[in-house]
Amino acid sequence: MNQKIKIAFLGTAMCLSSLCSYAQNTLTGTIKDSNGEPLIGVAVSVDGKTQAITDIDGNYSLTNVSPSSKISVSYVGYKDQTIVAGNHSSLNFTLKPQDKTLDEVVVVGYGTMKRRDLTGAVASVKGDDLAKNPVSNVAEALQGQLPGVSVTSQDGRPGASMSIRVRGGGSIVGSNDPLYVVDGVQVSRIDDIPADDIESIDVLKDAASTAIYGARGANGVILITTKKAKKGTPTIKYNMYYQYKEKPDELDVMDPYDYVLWTWSYATAYGQSYGDNVAKYFGLGSANGNHLEEYRNMKTHNYMDDINSASHAWNHDISLSGGGEHNTYYASVNYLYDKGSRLNTGFRRWNANFKFTQDISKTLKWDLDARYSEMRFRGAKFNLAGSAYTFRPVDTPLGEDDPSVFGNGSTFVEQSQNPVDIIRNYDQYNDMYRLRANTGLTWTPVKGLTARSELTLGRTWRQQKYWDGGHDEQGYNEADLTKAEGYNVRWATTVNYKIPGLGEKNSLDVLLGNEVLASKTNTSVMKGYGYPEEFSMEDAFAQFNMTGTTDASKGRDTFSNTIGEPNHTTSWFGRLNYSYLSRYLFTATFRADGSSKFAPDHHWGYFPAFAAAWRVSDEPFMAGTKDWLSNLKLRLSYGESGSDDISAAMWRETWKTSSINVDGETKTIYVPGDMKGNPDLKWETTVSRNLGIDFGFLDGRINGSLDFYYNNTKNLLMVVPVNEASGYSYQYQNVGKTENKGIELAFNYNIVRTKDFNLSLNATYNYNHNKVKELVDGVTADAQTWWGSSMRLPHYDYMIRVGKPVGTIQGYRALGYYTLDDFNYANGVYTLKDGVPDIKGIVNYPANLYKNNRPAGQNAFPGMVKFADVTDDGVVDDNDATDIGHVVPQHTGGFNILGNWKNIDFSLGFTYAIGGKVYNANAMHDMMGNKDNMLGANRLDIVSKCWKSYNVDANGNLYQVTDPAELAALNTGAKYALPYSEYGLVSSQFVEDASYLRLQNLTLGYTFPKTWMQSIGLTNLRVYFTASNLFVITGYSGLDPDVNTNPNAGNGSSKIFPTPNYDYQAYPKTRSYTFGLNLTF
Repeated sequence: MNQKIKIAFLGTAMCLSSLCSYAQNTLTGTIKDSNGEPLIGVAVSVDGKTQAITDIDGNYSLTNVSPSSKISVSYVGYKDQTIVAGNHSSLNFTLKPQDKTLDEVVVVGYGTMKRRDLTGAVASVKGDDLAKNPVSNVAEALQGQLPGVSVTSQDGRPGASMSIRVRGGGSIVGSNDPLYVVDGVQVSRIDDIPADDIESIDVLKDAASTAIYGARGANGVILITTKKAKKGTPTIKYNMYYQYKEKPDELDVMDPYDYVLWTWSYATAYGQSYGDNVAKYFGLGSANGNHLEEYRNMKTHNYMDDINSASHAWNHDISLSGGGEHNTYYASVNYLYDKGSRLNTGFRRWNANFKFTQDISKTLKWDLDARYSEMRFRGAKFNLAGSAYTFRPVDTPLGEDDPSVFGNGSTFVEQSQNPVDIIRNYDQYNDMYRLRANTGLTWTPVKGLTARSELTLGRTWRQQKYWDGGHDEQGYNEADLTKAEGYNVRWATTVNYKIPGLGEKNSLDVLLGNEVLASKTNTSVMKGYGYPEEFSMEDAFAQFNMTGTTDASKGRDTFSNTIGEPNHTTSWFGRLNYSYLSRYLFTATFRADGSSKFAPDHHWGYFPAFAAAWRVSDEPFMAGTKDWLSNLKLRLSYGESGSDDISAAMWRETWKTSSINVDGETKTIYVPGDMKGNPDLKWETTVSRNLGIDFGFLDGRINGSLDFYYNNTKNLLMVVPVNEASGYSYQYQNVGKTENKGIELAFNYNIVRTKDFNLSLNATYNYNHNKVKELVDGVTADAQTWWGSSMRLPHYDYMIRVGKPVGTIQGYRALGYYTLDDFNYANGVYTLKDGVPDIKGIVNYPANLYKNNRPAGQNAFPGMVKFADVTDDGVVDDNDATDIGHVVPQHTGGFNILGNWKNIDFSLGFTYAIGGKVYNANAMHDMMGNKDNMLGANRLDIVSKCWKSYNVDANGNLYQVTDPAELAALNTGAKYALPYSEYGLVSSQFVEDASYLRLQNLTLGYTFPKTWMQSIGLTNLRVYFTASNLFVITGYSGLDPDVNTNPNAGNGSSKIFPTPNYDYQAYPKTRSYTFGLNLTF
């Protein structure tokens, strides 16, 4: 009996033991990141159901867990993990970061895609990153941020224009500006959009991305997405900053002593009477008091100091967003005021935006986006301010103060003509107003099918008021009023269908669309002359018809009105995206554009594109690389895009009025204008090829892209002379071809990632090689910049040549000056040695200078400017003008260092350029004599470092030095040639290296703990300090190598030919310090 009981008990125990192995237990553990830091708020699931959330120490606890249960943990930004529970009572997890860059949503033409699915070349930057650099024009914040995108500023003036180039740009006389699209709507500029309003910027660079925009995508497309409404409780954000700007740097100028001695010497070289007049004015020489040495102790009065000053800027931005279950709203208002660093300059901008969405039904949604902006640019006669240093640096001349002895140069010494008074004599306000409303319906009748139709209506107004107070050479005042108003209409309809039923391996999306564009602008100009002398600018524009109060001004009032050319475009487009196994990606795009800007036989242009990509890292044979390779994708694309950014009048005949006498009566007739119409005009078309690699290592800790591209722009619009017998002068024809080759690199490295400390590096590198491939004979493509007026040689200083890049400067290759070693000296005569070429025709030094010290027929003398004999014909003349520099740098980019330690954030942003040239026209201009117009003007300090031909004897009198030994002693260390030639010479000596490294911005911020903020009703508060333009490392002798004073100096009045990197009388950039805060309620 006892034995049976024991057996029964043993059997029961065994059964219980067996059942215990299937019992439900308690499971605990800790979840940390790869740095050992506990993760708070990790979701812990049992068999797909969330059962726990980790606490502040990363701990979790689960009950009723069976050994077969699957324990999964998930956390935003980290890779999910799943482990079978087994018989463990404790399970710890270490989560690895997820490569979030692949899941970023990127805006593409008429839609969005995840970055992992892209087949084209697209670069992106977040709006929050742009807002960290407080600038008035968001384009400035793009410098160095995006691969393949080059940004050059005009100069430092408030509201200065920015030149953006995507992969170089292929046109010559056409626009190279990219297409700007804001929230799906094409706009002409982006300087009216506050950075605080921007959600993201995506740049489409290859034809696979841009061909969907057809005739507008040849120069790349910049897609700006502004912030949108989000459901939830109302949120108010207020961002502001105050910016203090230092007084800008100034060019070094001659001090009173050097100025007086140089002016005396230069005048004397032209004749003793000129020199005697200057000596009387300044009190020089034994006959006039011998005051020369007294000028050494005088303070230099540089009038740049009077017109430049420290300044400031304010920016305020407030937004409200929120929404319920079926609607959302977003509203923002921005105000910016930038007081210029120069007299009578400034910039002001107002901007308001309102967005609203409403769910009409489960399948139908309505949205509205309305935007208003107004901008005011103040400033006139920027060239006067840029040359203010030329006014005499001497407040009180020590001789007879009679400015008339300087002839036309008296304006540089007569106190009534000082720059401050003259600048105050002029004023100009340029006001721009824009109103745009976009409304659309989005319909999703079935899963995967989305149809959208949207209508955009826009109006623009521009008003420019220009005032000349009459205190200059004109002698009477003038008021000019220019008004322009225009409209633009856009209607676009798209259908996007994700085709179902293709299985898990296949995915196919199809986009079809239609777009209609229309625009027109009318302009009127009114000019009034001779208002009452006591009238101010406000008086004149309030009583515009009160003119003709002086005899000289009578009958000069004018009025003109221009009816704009209506522009119409109709487009059809489509795109197909196919994916197999999510690894093999294919995109095909096609667009047909019909534009009224071309003749009827050439209205339509057709732009196809194809692209493919292979996600190599997702292949099964790459499974062994997952620990270190998180992304590897190869991209290949080919396509065409066009450009219709031209005048609609180019294909039609032009006419102008003329007068003839018929039977004694004057009759008005019409005769051919300057331009002959061309009905065969075609589109400029860019063919783009791109090979790209996207990469990521160590779970995305290192990531980036590398692209190689080759673009050809064909059918270039160029100006071609025509037979004058036709009555016309020129015609636009499709006669050229350019190419752009390049490499782009984007590199991102998250160096440190911990709970309290993070540090990362972002860098971009761009290489672009531009070249003109084809031109036909007779094409007029050279440009002149107009410094020095008609006295500049060569006449055309920017040239277009096959095999050369756009932006090639034509001039003379500098060899310094003729030294004493270039001559044989005998009997007081300097004779050029054999093999040393003379110079003829391109210089015109004073005829009396060394007239008796050189043989007959020889021009050269010691100190004269010396250039290379390029033609090797034994003489330097106008035939020796040659290529002396390519201004556009081939290597550009930037890098940013960003990080945070707990609540403190910091960033440093650098931009750089390697190579290229700056056309230093300021220096060249001051090296020309220009006696008839500039006698008496002060000049840059480089003139004091020039060769000297005159000295002062013991009696204080000026004399010409001819003895070789004395000349050598007088010119020890002379750096430049004698600057007495009347012609302005384009010299390679002042076509300077444009390379630079700039610390664009340095930011330090602090975000207050949320627990502190909640107690006072705030959600977030961040304060920050930013220093901008702290330093520039460069070898350029001017103020700043990143300059583009006049991007299109042009050829005559047309102003259509490119003249990049041209530095002449530029508005200086400043170093600034910004204090700001970001508030969220």
